[in-house]
Amino acid sequence: MSVANNVIAPIERGWDELNALIDSLGPRGLSVTGADGWAVKDHLVHIAAWELSLLGLLQGEDRRSAMGVPGADEATDAINAAVWALHRGKTPEQALAFFRETHGSLMRKLGTLSDADLQRPYNHYQPNDRRDASDNRPVVDWVAGNTWEHYAEHIGWINQLVKDSSASR
Repeated sequence: MSVANNVIAPIERGWDELNALIDSLGPRGLSVTGADGWAVKDHLVHIAAWELSLLGLLQGEDRRSAMGVPGADEATDAINAAVWALHRGKTPEQALAFFRETHGSLMRKLGTLSDADLQRPYNHYQPNDRRDASDNRPVVDWVAGNTWEHYAEHIGWINQLVKDSSASR
């Protein structure tokens, strides 16, 4: 089977690394909570929400609506807070299922896109929510930022959260 584009492999590598960490923590580990109030499960929901945002981008939909927070302020911190408030009541099992189901949906969409599709600018995919007209960066930049680069950030934060939790016992 051939891969539709060159983003599949780095996404899968990052996804595998993140899932290995999650699997190593086990179900109880998803409830480990940091000083900021975020549990490991909240990191998973956050990643899923931003993957939904990416899916919305690629489908020409309102990105915040795709995330389930249509009325949230456009600032990243405000969106993150709205997503956390929306999902913080999820059980670890629900958070994990949301995380994995969302990823599956995104990967199905990405599997339909060619490398040429991913080189099109953001504005091609979002004609009703255009960025600066001079911003011709390819949408693949958003793919990277909301997948493997995002996973790497949260792997670091989850590892630190677990480390801090272990040290406080």
